[in-house]
Amino acid sequence: MIAKIFYLTSPAPGRYVVNYQLFGSEDLTSVEIAQAHLANVVIDGASFALRESNRVQSTTNQESADAGSGPQ
Repeated sequence: MIAKIFYLTSPAPGRYVVNYQLFGSEDLTSVEIAQAHLANVVIDGASFALRESNRVQSTTNQESADAGSGPQ
């Protein structure tokens, strides 16, 4: 199954709802989740997004304290 639409809502303080619509369906499904589940979605989602992006470039330069950058 692949979602055509997926989003989170909070209809009231302390209530969190996942809303999604599957491809090929006209039905929008809503499922209430616990705050701990919301935290996991946010943490994992951010981790996945950052892992997949090219925003953070690895550095190839190495510096050493022995490079002699200070007075001698």
